Amino acid sequence: MAGLSSAGREQVALALILLKDFKCEGRFDLEITKMIIELAQHLGVMAEYDKLQSVVPPMKITPR
Repeated sequence: MAGLSSAGREQVALALILLKDFKCEGRFDLEITKMIIELAQHLGVMAEYDKLQSVVPPMKITPR
């Protein structure tokens, strides 16, 4: 993503990780995971996504 700082790129990667966790409802879903990885590659934040994958634990996110 042109024009984003490294902190901004990290925030986009974190948002993708949280979106994946929300969509997967705390379980592993291959199709959703593939979709999020493709989106990270398309947005150019794959390096940040990979780095955060090992830091952010999987979680189950429930709507308010």
